Amino acid sequence: MFEQSLISSNSSDHIGVIDIGSSSIRLVIFKTMGRFPFPLFNERVTCRLGEGIEPDNILQPARIKTALETLGRFAYILKSLPNLSIKIVATAATRRAHNAKDFLIPAQQILNQKIQVLEQEEEAHLVAIGLLSNFNISDGLIADLGGGSLELIYVKNKEPVNSTSLNVGHLSIKTQSEITEMISKINWLSNLAGLDLYGVGGSFRALGSAYIHKTRYPLGMLHALTISRMATNSLLNKILTMPSDLDGVPEGRRFSMPKASEIIACLLSITKVNNLVISGTSIRDGLIAKEISEQPELAHQIKKDPLHIACAEIAAHRQRFSSINDNLFKFIEPCIKIGTTNMADLNTKRLVKAACLLSEICWDEESSMRASLAFEKINALPIYSLSHPERLWISLTLFHRYNGVNSTLEQPVSCAFILTKKQQQYALFIGLGLKFGLSFSAGINQNLSFIKLKIKEKTLIVEITKSASQLFTSKNEKLIISFAKTLSFNTKVSYVN
Repeated sequence: MFEQSLISSNSSDHIGVIDIGSSSIRLVIFKTMGRFPFPLFNERVTCRLGEGIEPDNILQPARIKTALETLGRFAYILKSLPNLSIKIVATAATRRAHNAKDFLIPAQQILNQKIQVLEQEEEAHLVAIGLLSNFNISDGLIADLGGGSLELIYVKNKEPVNSTSLNVGHLSIKTQSEITEMISKINWLSNLAGLDLYGVGGSFRALGSAYIHKTRYPLGMLHALTISRMATNSLLNKILTMPSDLDGVPEGRRFSMPKASEIIACLLSITKVNNLVISGTSIRDGLIAKEISEQPELAHQIKKDPLHIACAEIAAHRQRFSSINDNLFKFIEPCIKIGTTNMADLNTKRLVKAACLLSEICWDEESSMRASLAFEKINALPIYSLSHPERLWISLTLFHRYNGVNSTLEQPVSCAFILTKKQQQYALFIGLGLKFGLSFSAGINQNLSFIKLKIKEKTLIVEITKSASQLFTSKNEKLIISFAKTLSFNTKVSYVN
C-alpha cells in the first residue's frame, strides 16, 4: 500500500509529527531531535473528526472528508522536505469508531504511511511523559481533555502511579450526570484533594486565555499559568451560566467551551484539587521524549535540566565571538549566595545559570531596544520548564543586563504583579553583575579569565590580573560599584599577578 514511505531511512535532525485528534489535526515540524525540539512549523486545523461519533461510535462522512482534505495539505508539505522523519498518530475518535477504516485507509494512502492509532493507556503515558519531561511536578493530577476522551494521570513523587482514559470529551453529548458518574467511578481520585491539577489540551488553554483576558493578567504565556481553585470555579460558572460570555476564548474553541467547562467543573468537584496549572505540552512532546529515550546518543540528555538544555540550544545561535556563557556563570557564581533568601521558592542557582546562557540573546538588536526586547523574548520563548515567576525573573534579570542603572527606561510594570520586591531587587543585582562581566570582557571568553569576584563580609572584592588592567576602565568601575550597591555591599578592586 505504501509505495514510498515518508520516513527517511537516513538519520535526520528534523522530525514531523501529525496528531489526528477528535477535534483538530495538527502538523508540527521540529528543528531537531535533541532535548529542545524547537518547532519550525506548527499548523492546526479544526476538523472535528469526532463530532457526531456518539452514541453509535460512527465517524460522520462530512467530518472524514474535512479531515482528509487537511491531511492532503499536510502530505504535500511533508513531501517538500526530503529526509524528514515522520510520526503520525490518531487518538480517541479513530480509536473508538467502528468505521475507522473508512478514514484510515484513504488517510494512509494520502500520507503514504501507516497511521498509529494510540491505545488509551499509551495516550495517557505520552501525555504524562510529555509534561513530566519538561515541567517539575512532584505530586498532582494531569488531565488531558480532548474532543473525544479525557486522560487522567496521578503523579506521585514525580512518577505516574495511576492513569485512566474516559470516553468523554468536549465534543461529547453525554449529560452532566453521566459525566459525573464516569469520573466518580475512579477510586484513586479520592487521593488527590489539595493537589494541583495540570490541564493539558486546547480546552484548558482556552480557559487560560479567558482568564488572562478577564483579569488582565500581565503575562501572556499560557504554559504554567496558575489559576486558583476559586478563580477557576468562578470562570467555569460564568461560561456555564452565560454561554455567550466567551470573551478571551479563541474563536475555534467557543462552540465546545460549555461542554468542556462542564467536564472540568465535574473533575474539580469530585477530586477537590487545588490550583489549576495550564500546560502547553501535548502527546507530541511525549512522542519526542519517547524517541529521545530510545536513541542511545540522546538518552543521556534525559537526566539533564531541560531548562539549561533549551537555553544552551538558543545560546548556540546567538553568540558573538565564542561561547562565553559557561564562564559567565563561573564568574558570577561567587555572588549567587548573596541575597538568595530574597528569592523565596525560586531556585536561584538554576535561574542564574539560565540567565547566563541567555545573556547574549539581543546583542544584535538596536542598542536602545535591547532591554525591552530581551524582556519580551524571554517571556515568549517556548520553554516549558519554567513557572511564571521563574520566567519573569529571568526576563527582568536580562532587562537589567542590557538596561543598566543610568538608562531612563523603567522596568516593566508587570514584574510587580508576579515578583516580590526582593526578587525584583535580586534580578537587578544579577543583571548588573552580568552587564559588568560582559562589559569588562567585551563578550570575549578568554578575557573573563582575567577577573574574579570574591565576597568577604559586606565587601565585594574584584581581583584583576595586572597584565589585563587596561580592560578595567572608569566605566567598568562605575558598573561594579552599582552592582555591589544594589545589595548594600562595598567594593574593593585589587590587581594580582
